[in-house]
Amino acid sequence: MRKRNFIKRFLYYTGIITLPIITVFMIFLAAIVYGKQKDIEAEAIKSAQAVRDSYSLVLDSAATQYDMLVRNPRMSISLRNFIFHKQLGYMDVILTNSIFSNFASLTSNASYISSVYYYLDGYDSILTSYTGGIAQLSQFSDLNWMVSYKTSDKSEWIEKRNMTLYSYSRPTPVLTYYRKLSMFQGVILVNIYEEQLKQLLNSGSNLDQFFIIDSQGNFLLQGNGNMQELGDHDREAIVSMVMASSDQPYQDWISFNHQNYYVRIIPAACGTYIAACISKSNYYLALYTLLFQFLMVLAVVMCTMVWIAYTITKKNFQQIDYFVTVFSNAERGTYNQEKPSFIKDEYDIILNNIVRLFVNQTFLKNQLTLKKQEQKLAEMAALQLQINPHFLFNTLQTLDFKAIEFTGEPTSLNNIIEALSDILKYSLQNTTSMVTIRDEVEYLKKYDSIQRYRYEDKYILYYDYDKAVESYPIMRLILQPLIENSLYHGIKPLPGSGFIKLKIAEKNQWLTITVIDTGVGMSKEEVAALNEKINHPSQENIGLANVNSRLVMQYGNTSQLKILSKKYMGTCISFKIPQNRIVNCKK
Repeated sequence: MRKRNFIKRFLYYTGIITLPIITVFMIFLAAIVYGKQKDIEAEAIKSAQAVRDSYSLVLDSAATQYDMLVRNPRMSISLRNFIFHKQLGYMDVILTNSIFSNFASLTSNASYISSVYYYLDGYDSILTSYTGGIAQLSQFSDLNWMVSYKTSDKSEWIEKRNMTLYSYSRPTPVLTYYRKLSMFQGVILVNIYEEQLKQLLNSGSNLDQFFIIDSQGNFLLQGNGNMQELGDHDREAIVSMVMASSDQPYQDWISFNHQNYYVRIIPAACGTYIAACISKSNYYLALYTLLFQFLMVLAVVMCTMVWIAYTITKKNFQQIDYFVTVFSNAERGTYNQEKPSFIKDEYDIILNNIVRLFVNQTFLKNQLTLKKQEQKLAEMAALQLQINPHFLFNTLQTLDFKAIEFTGEPTSLNNIIEALSDILKYSLQNTTSMVTIRDEVEYLKKYDSIQRYRYEDKYILYYDYDKAVESYPIMRLILQPLIENSLYHGIKPLPGSGFIKLKIAEKNQWLTITVIDTGVGMSKEEVAALNEKINHPSQENIGLANVNSRLVMQYGNTSQLKILSKKYMGTCISFKIPQNRIVNCKK
């Protein structure tokens, strides 16, 4: 019972306190999640624009070389004469040196630019910033760009390739910017270091990864981000998004490597596209921390609820135990005036005073009633041997009338006198004569009604039998001693109330009568001692021994009392009457 009460209180207080906390937290968490998602989208747009601005700056630096040569025809002619190995005039030398100086300044100031090539169709020479002059094609190692230049019909494009400056050196990954000349048949190439370009574009960006993709779906550059290497399927998904953008910004949530990313695609220079990717998990790290903190708070709240439920349950059962003890002591005639230890506040004091007042009044009433009953019984016992029963009945009737005369209406005293009169009349008749079960039960009910005034709600007496058995004959005063034994020795010692059940049933040619109580019960040793007293009665006879002797004399040994009991659970006393003896008695 304590455990069940503790669980109910724990669930009750937990529901009151934790449910509002969880509800508010879930609303707060939903608002944060929505806000974080918007932050991810805004950050993707801002970071994609930053990458495109840096990327455009790099391409602008490369395009400057073209503008410098194409927009100045005199410089283009001087450069062509230099490549043709023609005799140069003074102005041609100045312009050519200016071009070489500009190439050197570009590669030294822009660390991401590897080199600049100037090539005219039909000639076996190429102008490079490496040599600061002309190099023969037959002696130049980096010529894999020539295929793309010869086969492309574009005027401007970017290509990813490996640049090999010397036959003995390792290839260097670069992005090559191609721009065909408009005045002559030729091309300007600007080679951009891939690694330096990644570092430049990554700076100032909070992206997990970005990609530069051309219009054919070729991946030109992949940033140094936190995203794992993409598989073919993931690359195809990005390419399909690029094709769906139609030169307009495009964004959507997509899953890469079992992780959600917000992808923003925007068009860039030279027919390329920038795909900016931000992972949802990076932004949700703060949410994980918040969730952990909430769980810690919830754990503290749950521990507090356990402590509150335990404290209240302990206090309530201390009160219950105390009140049960007070009531039990009052019934036994003792009253403890000590203040209980659980009283902590004014509510406990008020409740304790009310209970003590009620117990005190009940105790005094019981004492007064008991003394009156004892006095009446003593007077009746003294007069029984010398007063005629009819005179006793008349006297009780006179007392009944006088009580009504003083009070003006029937009281509990009248009820007691009436029941006592009936009991006396019933018991003073011939005890050897047979009565019906109905008469015996009616007598028992009058006995019960008197006991109610003394014990009030201490016990409840049940009757369980069919109407058909009420006419069966039975020995007089055979049931009352069994009920009295259950009440005095079983129910009365209990700290609380108990139940007594009288059951009468016909089965297998026997009429079985059983009295069951939920009293203190007996151990095996106590049951054995009681059977010994019943079967071998002494001069100090007990009620059960009297009943057992009468049953054996009337019906035989098969009808003697049977006693079953278990400590702290109750006792069952029964006997059975052969049905043929019942029929004979009825005849």
